[in-house]
This record gives sequence, structure tokens and C-alpha cells, in this order.
Amino acid sequence: MIRITDVVKDFDGFRALNHLDMHVPKGAIYGLVGPNGAGKSTIIRHITGVYKQDQGEVKIDGTDVYENPSVKAKFAYIPDDIFYFTQANTIDMMKYYKGMYPKFDTQLFSALADCFPAVDVRRNIRSLSKGMQKQVAFWLSVCCRPELLILDEPVDGLDPVMRRQIWSII
Repeated sequence: MIRITDVVKDFDGFRALNHLDMHVPKGAIYGLVGPNGAGKSTIIRHITGVYKQDQGEVKIDGTDVYENPSVKAKFAYIPDDIFYFTQANTIDMMKYYKGMYPKFDTQLFSALADCFPAVDVRRNIRSLSKGMQKQVAFWLSVCCRPELLILDEPVDGLDPVMRRQIWSII
């Protein structure tokens, strides 16, 4: 499903990725483990099409990711630093995601509300704690019904009970 071939990425003379090869088959759960600065987030940003590699190929289902909306429609991405529109609440973001993801499942969104009881869907998301913002991100991403879910620091900010809840939903 994901194929990384000979990827190189430099930032101002610093080589963040050095001829990286990686393959994640369809249906696999794959984790990137390493110390800070090892390039984990950098390769994730390539897989999601945020960064363009200096050399090599980044493909999902055999198709280049960078600047390719049809490939990007296949996955949901939860970054380490989540971004929400300044005044948006969970309902606003649900409507936004629904407009961007044709498979967005509003019935699933309603059904999963019980899994996130601490989230006030009418409250500005930016005013929520980091853990609650992460819960909103999982809730919205799962409802996109993506073929691929890409997570960077997936349980950072979540308490142990919510971590188990998230893993059971996934």
C-alpha cells in the first residue's frame, strides 16, 4: 500500500532522510520507532504529501502522493500538532470533513459520540485540552472511513483510559 523508494530529504544542509526504503503492505499496522530527530515525522509528512522529497519516490497504491488529491482522499492523517480553524467547534469540523471526504459517515459520527463523553461538541476546539483535541481528531478521522489512517504520536496527551478507548475504536 505504501512504498518509499530511495527517499532523500535535506533541510538547510541537514540530511533528515538518507536513501530511505520502506514498504507497508495493505492491512498492516506499522510503527516508526526511534529517537527524536531520527526522521519519523519527516517521512510521515512525505507519506501524507506535505513534503516533497529531494530524491526518490513516495507512493500509495502505486501512485505518487505529492500534490495528488485523489490519493490524499484515501487516508486520514492525525499529526502530532493538530490544527483546527480558530473559531471551529467539533460540529463545524465535522461539516468541513464531510465536505472534504466523500465517504464521511455522519451516522458513525453520531454513534461514536458516546465514546467521547468529555467532548463538548459546541465548544471551540482550541479551548479544549490537548487530550480532548486529540479525541476530536480521532473521532473525525475514523468517520472519514479512510483506507489508511496515518498517525504521528497517536496517543500523546491521552490518558490511559482514553488510549484503550481509541485503540478499541481503531
